[in-house]
Amino acid sequence: MIDQFMSMSELIDHTEEHKDWQILYNERVAKSLITAVHGGAIERGTSEIAQLISEIGGYSFYTFKGIRKNKNHELHVTSKHFDEPILNELVPTHEAVVSLHGCMGDDVALYIGGKDLELSYEITQQLQKIGIKVKPAPAHIAGMQTENFVNKGKRDAGVQLELTVALRKQCFKNNKYNLHDRENRENWSQLMFSFSTAIANALKILND
Repeated sequence: MIDQFMSMSELIDHTEEHKDWQILYNERVAKSLITAVHGGAIERGTSEIAQLISEIGGYSFYTFKGIRKNKNHELHVTSKHFDEPILNELVPTHEAVVSLHGCMGDDVALYIGGKDLELSYEITQQLQKIGIKVKPAPAHIAGMQTENFVNKGKRDAGVQLELTVALRKQCFKNNKYNLHDRENRENWSQLMFSFSTAIANALKILND
């Protein structure tokens, strides 16, 4: 998919906040930052999962959410072009940066990438303990570019997680991730809590 906007600066100039998109963030006194830059209805479920990880671990949180009724895919800006000012200020102040994304796939699985190999290993170990299938990310979603914001934290290395459609849907009790289904916390499944706790535990082992 070719992005309609080549940068967040361009997107912001041609769209309207609170009509097309919104940004939610919480900067805590923490070493870790959890992000979902294609959140809301762009890559559904990623905002809610990132938020829960940050709440469980007490970590900083950032999400850019598509809130249109349709055509939210037009709000996708690839991570190496994601020059949004708030995120640009948050990332360099954190030791560990974890970026959640959504990808296609009927298999309940996660593809892991990014330059922080030590954290990637620990996340893999924690997720495998709860039965989540973890695979190395293919090159086009591997998150290895220096320009990718996830690799611009204090360690110049972060972790990019790509969650399949099947995995994201199972994070909700009714296996649906439309707006009401996503934002109704009573619909958040045990898998979502187990998954988020596993990520938080991996960060705690390495950073706390």
